[in-house]
Amino acid sequence: MSFVTLREQIPGGVVVLGLDLKTWLGFAFVGALVSTIGSILGIVIKEYFFSRSFELWKQDRALEQIYQKYRDPLRLSARELGHRLVEICDTYPTVFLSQRVFDSRPLRQERNSDQDPYYQRYKFVSTLYRLCAFLGWLELYRQELTFYQASGNRHTAKVDESLSAIRSAFADGHINTASDWDSWRDTLVFREELRAIGESMIESRGSNRSVIGYGCFVDLINSDNLSSTKSWSLVVLNFLLNLEDGGKDFRKIRLQRILCHVVDFIGLIDKRGLDERLKGARKKWSAA
Repeated sequence: MSFVTLREQIPGGVVVLGLDLKTWLGFAFVGALVSTIGSILGIVIKEYFFSRSFELWKQDRALEQIYQKYRDPLRLSARELGHRLVEICDTYPTVFLSQRVFDSRPLRQERNSDQDPYYQRYKFVSTLYRLCAFLGWLELYRQELTFYQASGNRHTAKVDESLSAIRSAFADGHINTASDWDSWRDTLVFREELRAIGESMIESRGSNRSVIGYGCFVDLINSDNLSSTKSWSLVVLNFLLNLEDGGKDFRKIRLQRILCHVVDFIGLIDKRGLDERLKGARKKWSAA
């Protein structure tokens, strides 16, 4: 007798191949459940894990492209600022960072000397420009990162950490740990002000945005009209004016810290941007 056609009526149900109907229905339910779970898992893996991985990959690529786009202008502007900070720290307080120099309007250079009025004002305004231009490139870079999770990219995370140290040297009052800190002279440039200064340096060139050139900056600074660039440059001006060398002007320490952090930033994005002067200054003022 064939097993396929074997059926035996017993109280409680039908027996097929030695198993009752309830058992077969149980197998069918389990099979359907396994199939359903498998389908759901397939959808989850496809729609979540694969899609998420692809989105993360696209984001990482976008962050890398932004980093590559701004690496060179950031390095160049940081390098120019770094060299000027070296000069300021080595000759502190400098002969040109004064209100008298800024208010002067000499028409031409008359002698090859650091006492020449035209030279001194050039040094003052170019110092102002180098700092503002660096902040301008930082703001352009920051704005393009706004809609991304920068911490997930190996370059942008390290760059952000380095830039945070620079901002701290400008903006944090608590870094003066002297017991009589309240008797020191000090001037801060707050974080939102740093961003506003950078934003005021941005200009549109067709579909592109860049930082204004030195010539345009000088025209705006010398103009009688109070432009956004001139207005926010006055904040930097207040930070740099009339440095004192009496031992209790904390701006001296801030400038040294900014210099060290700027050199670290240059080394982070491109070690080729570091020359012996910058390396020597980093070693000298970090020890101080």
